This record gives sequence, C-alpha cells and structure tokens, in this order.
Amino acid sequence: MTSAQLQQHLHSLEERLLHPDREANRSELNALLAPEFKEFCTSGRIFNTNQLMQALSNSSARNASMSHFYVTPLGEEAALATYHISTANSTSHHSSIWVKRGDNWQMLFHQGTIAA
Repeated sequence: MTSAQLQQHLHSLEERLLHPDREANRSELNALLAPEFKEFCTSGRIFNTNQLMQALSNSSARNASMSHFYVTPLGEEAALATYHISTANSTSHHSSIWVKRGDNWQMLFHQGTIAA
C-alpha cells in the first residue's frame, strides 16, 4: 500500500468512527478497534473498546467535519493519524495510532484535545 493509499484508507476508517450514524450496522465498527484499544477523550474521560462501542451505538448524527488529516507511517504495520475536528461549538486536535492485524487496520489508541 502506498503512502497515499494508506492515508486515504485510514481517513475513511476515521470517518466511519466519527459518523457512526451513517453505518447500516454499527456493531461492525467493533472490528475497527483493537481489543486493547484505549481513548483519552476531549471530555477527560478514558474509554476502552466496550465503552466506546456503547457510546457509538447510542450516538446521534452530529455536524462535525475532519480536516488537516495526515498519516505518518510508524513501520510496515503501524501508523499515526493526526487531524482536526470542527463542530459549530469547538475545534479539537486528534491523534490515532493504527496497527495492521492480518489484512485489517485497527485503532489501538486515540486522543482528542480541545484546541486553545
């Protein structure tokens, strides 16, 4: 996979997690998360896989857009994705570590921080 293809692929996976309401079956999002996944949320809460899946299954549509998306390869089977999320009320900076397991990429870690 080229750098451009990896960037496009991880961007599409991040979009799926950002807008779970667009999924026909939200439970399929679980495959995008590593079993040992951890997230430090912009709210200050810490989520594991089960807690995030619960939040995704109960979330409603939101007007949020992703920009400044960039992927830095960390090796053949790991990558760092960084980007901004903008809503009507705030802008936040995000970073995710993705790992390739078999033929699939899974998010291992995510952090969001409110922009100053």
